[in-house]
Amino acid sequence: MTDTLSLTLKTGVAYFIDRQRDLIVIEHGSRNPKSILRDAEGAIVSTDKHSNYLASLLSNLLHTNAHASVSLPSGVVQRLKDSIKKIDATHIRFFNEGEKLRVVVFDYVKFHASYRLPRKKSNLVRYHDTLIIAHENFSATFLAQSFLRLPTQNLQFRFGENGVTQIATDKGQTDYLIRDQRLKEPMTVFFSKQVNQSIALVFHPK
Repeated sequence: MTDTLSLTLKTGVAYFIDRQRDLIVIEHGSRNPKSILRDAEGAIVSTDKHSNYLASLLSNLLHTNAHASVSLPSGVVQRLKDSIKKIDATHIRFFNEGEKLRVVVFDYVKFHASYRLPRKKSNLVRYHDTLIIAHENFSATFLAQSFLRLPTQNLQFRFGENGVTQIATDKGQTDYLIRDQRLKEPMTVFFSKQVNQSIALVFHPK
């Protein structure tokens, strides 16, 4: 990560905070003599007092009720990453469609002012239906570049009520936190001469 703060605690937990993207990597390792906060170049920014305060803030992000939790097989993770790269997507949204998980990747930056896509640009939205069970009603949107930094493994997602999603791997040595961007994909909008009014559609390629 190019602009990353690292916080190493006495307990052996290390937080790597990406200041350019809403991603925090949590690694579990050996204990340290004291808590240390370092900048991207590795220089010590602070010890103990301020580091412990930051650690308490990060710990609070983990203690929240969950809207929903789902497990993504590595194959699904890879397919979503490929989709992000194919259309150079900016965001990825997870939500339930009935009792199944649905995922959409989309390019939002070009259209944020109007929140709408011209009809010819509707290929910048990609929906992925899955067979993954998702009973609870929820929606969470992440920066696509943050999702690409996740390992291509089986991942467990816990969507917190505080807008922070906890992501765990099968191996259990590294966890991740990503903040909900609270966005939804743009819509395709066009004027219909037949009905003499504008029509808005969410593009759903088959």
